[in-house]
Amino acid sequence: MNPQGAIQKAMLPLICCFYIMGNISVAVEIEMVLIPEGSFTMGHNGGDEDERPAHKVYLDAYYIQKTEVTNAQYYAFWKADGGEASSHTPFSFGSETGSWPDRALRYPDYPVVGVSWMGASAYAQWMGKRLPTEAEWEKAARGTKGQLWPWGNAFPLQTGQQQTYANIWNGQDGYDNGPAPVGTFPAGGSVYGVLDLAGNVWEWVADWYDASYYHRSPEGNPRGPSLGCWRVLRGGSWMNDANTSLGIHRFYAYPTVATSFVGFRLAENTR
Repeated sequence: MNPQGAIQKAMLPLICCFYIMGNISVAVEIEMVLIPEGSFTMGHNGGDEDERPAHKVYLDAYYIQKTEVTNAQYYAFWKADGGEASSHTPFSFGSETGSWPDRALRYPDYPVVGVSWMGASAYAQWMGKRLPTEAEWEKAARGTKGQLWPWGNAFPLQTGQQQTYANIWNGQDGYDNGPAPVGTFPAGGSVYGVLDLAGNVWEWVADWYDASYYHRSPEGNPRGPSLGCWRVLRGGSWMNDANTSLGIHRFYAYPTVATSFVGFRLAENTR
């Protein structure tokens, strides 16, 4: 399904950083997508209690990363931050996910996981960027027409040679037991051309979580509550079903949490 009336997207020049993986010098490209200024409908009156009410939000223009941050991209920061001595070393897991930094070398194009909210924020600062706000993330995912998923309002489970839209649990997408390389499912891109906003890995955003925040959210450039216990996560993951990957769905975790199904992407102001 291709959303109608797609908005022409604009890209920042690719941002490159160089580092050494083994004996090889690698250039890592960070591609950003321009989300134009304007209003959109955030939340949904048919959603969970913390997703209501639907309300209009105005956002200034901003850039958001086209895909989730990869192992290779985070590895560059990790090396610069002291490598094994870094306080932002991703958590290591067993089985196919592997330990850090081995999985960065074996799976450079996979989304980095095992990173806490603090680690994600530190990486963003090192890159001269930031985490997207919850509102920015949702606009990038749903556009101005309020779509439930980035590509539309239905989530067909595809098999064989048909289109696959996202990496979810038991989704016949070829990656049921872990994340997929970023950008694997271009058919699942949003109207702006942003990828991986449904499934694959949950994404940290900047905001503190408050279940009742939508009832008092400001109309312009909301930044979330000033204090809280949990940080917001968006987008669902390879461990979740299609309904959990809805663009309206809100989840949360302590900012110290680092799991095999949580990653992040970057955002940046236009001025």
